[in-house]
Amino acid sequence: MTLESVSNAAGLLRQHPVLWSVGLIMGALAVLDLTVPLYGGAFYTEPLAILQALVIPFLAGGVYGMVKGEAFSVGEFVQSGKAYYFRILLPTLVIFFAAILTVFLLAIPLTLLGAGAGANMVPLLFGVLLSIAFFTFFYDTVAVFEETGVFESIRRSIEFVMNNLGSVLVFYLVNIVVFAVLGFAALLAWTALLVDKLEPLVSMSPEELQVMMPEDILALIGTEGIWITATVYAIVIVLFSAFLYAYKASFFRNRAGAVQVEQGEYDEKGRWYKY
Repeated sequence: MTLESVSNAAGLLRQHPVLWSVGLIMGALAVLDLTVPLYGGAFYTEPLAILQALVIPFLAGGVYGMVKGEAFSVGEFVQSGKAYYFRILLPTLVIFFAAILTVFLLAIPLTLLGAGAGANMVPLLFGVLLSIAFFTFFYDTVAVFEETGVFESIRRSIEFVMNNLGSVLVFYLVNIVVFAVLGFAALLAWTALLVDKLEPLVSMSPEELQVMMPEDILALIGTEGIWITATVYAIVIVLFSAFLYAYKASFFRNRAGAVQVEQGEYDEKGRWYKY
């Protein structure tokens, strides 16, 4: 059913071009991410990150709402985005602050234990954050497809992942493979477009290459190269974002629907009970 969801997602993107709007908006934000700090300085980095955090719940609500209602239009996208905005934004904030609190609580004892424990701090904290993301990843689809509250969305996401662990692992693997393929293709295209500007790198020694900073690469490719880089990056984000949202909606709808039919039912108050 996991791979079937891939075909469903591809079919949705092929039949309903409005679903690409999420990718186009994410691509535009990606261009801003790359170019605004270069031309406007680091001052705009934080406001831009906040803007993205506020826009993403609207995009997710719009896509999931269209897939849920099987009504695909710009009007439905906007209406669904507004209708489910706070259902997605609020659990996002809860997960974010819970992750920050967890990192803070773990960092205190590790810091007190000294340098030996501190050396293991980054891998440990990364593992904790990865675990939180792994189990709560479907909170937004739960919030839309099941119209749950803040904490119920998070709880149901954890339950959904635990009940479908094998399929969820395949889901993550598919997304990683798709992103890797797009990234590799983008790297080839970027290199081909900037081959003349990157030619000096060929004559550099390994020691010189090791000390090169990102700023040095940007100075080497120039303004034209920066915009080519931004364009290639945006294309990757457009393709991957559109696929991810469509695939995630199809996967959750297929898996959650199957579990509901086979293993339980809702009562008159909307609470889920397993058999």
